[in-house]
Amino acid sequence: MFAPTASAAPTPSRPEAVNFDDLLQTIDAHFSHSATANFERFSFELDGLAIEIRRIPQDEEHRFLIAATVGYLPFSAESPERRQAVRTIVQAAHILPTVHFTIDACGKICAGGLFDRSQVVSPDFVFHPLMLFLQEARPFMRLIARYIQG
Repeated sequence: MFAPTASAAPTPSRPEAVNFDDLLQTIDAHFSHSATANFERFSFELDGLAIEIRRIPQDEEHRFLIAATVGYLPFSAESPERRQAVRTIVQAAHILPTVHFTIDACGKICAGGLFDRSQVVSPDFVFHPLMLFLQEARPFMRLIARYIQG
């Protein structure tokens, strides 16, 4: 039978309290010097959408292009009504101030927006424009999803 033995390992000490203000200042300083300069392309999936963010140099500044693949048009043989509804939604979205929807020759539906550097603040240099993009595009993306999912 196994008999427990006393462990010679020291008991862990309680961690010291973290000063979050100091931590945030350190992170801000780090990102203000390097984050946007090293950032060229970033992609991830959010709510089932493939999202890509690119830094585009322009003169001495730069902009961020945010693009999302929404899906594909239904085949015309599958559902001409749903196909036309998606086209109508994409055309109606032209009134959006920043985000634009497109349908390419293969039927791929994308949403994209270009955000100026003046709208981007470290350390959330990606999150602020991403939230702006999602606030503007998400209602149209959800509506389109109803028609392309069947």
